[in-house]
Amino acid sequence: MLSSDKAAKWILAAPLLLFFLLMVLFPTGYAIYLSVHNVSLGQETPDFSGLANYLDILKDRDFWHSIGFTLKFALTVTAVELVFGFLLALLFNRAFPGKRILLSTVLLPIMVAPSLMGIMFRLILNENNGVATYFLSRLGLEVNLFDPDIVVRLLMILDVIQWVPFTFLILYSGLQSVDRGLSEAAAVDGASYWRTTLQIILPVIAPIFFIAAFLRGIDAFRTFDVIYVLTNGGPGNVSKTASIYIYETAFKSGNIGTAAASSVIIALILLMLIPFFIRRLGK
Repeated sequence: MLSSDKAAKWILAAPLLLFFLLMVLFPTGYAIYLSVHNVSLGQETPDFSGLANYLDILKDRDFWHSIGFTLKFALTVTAVELVFGFLLALLFNRAFPGKRILLSTVLLPIMVAPSLMGIMFRLILNENNGVATYFLSRLGLEVNLFDPDIVVRLLMILDVIQWVPFTFLILYSGLQSVDRGLSEAAAVDGASYWRTTLQIILPVIAPIFFIAAFLRGIDAFRTFDVIYVLTNGGPGNVSKTASIYIYETAFKSGNIGTAAASSVIIALILLMLIPFFIRRLGK
């Protein structure tokens, strides 16, 4: 029989284990099952297809384009959001009048649901009657903000607007935990503010930086809501992310098996990065 301590551990861990089983293991196993079957919407009995779905996906240029765009998008916005988040954290890491009000204002974007944010921007940027288009026309600039040459940069800017507050909160909490004696000692030795920040403060909060990059990078990679509402992955497939590709394959084309295979491939690509992140987080 289990000792009382071991029994207590299993009882306390049971809700987490049940959650892991229902929300992680079962969906993963079912996705793998669907990926080796020919399954379509409305089809009652799946037909076993082996690796056919995987081979179709690997030969699909649209799939690889969506992976490339998603990686480019995630890496770019994560880097920019870390820089601006850190600058904001440095700004708020000191006392100044109106700090609380300004802090509440900075945090507003992450309080809005991404899908609602997408609808708001769609109305503002509408090419016919949007506010942004109107003011640009008043300045003599006839610009279609959803032109293929502009839309990707526009989507990145909108993502930065919404998620800089997220990286700011993490980095600001890291700065709050730094011993102020380090800065004071550096000031006594004659170090400038930016030299102190880059050579003393930044190395101290480097682990916090990595955690912020890790969390934001994963979230950016699975971006769906705002881009789908604004561009639907277009024009053409210019802004189609991996999430939009899977969604369209499953619910527009009706190829559930192929969509499941693409999600498994993407999961395997991400799993190859897990050992690196685990080592870094361990340090």
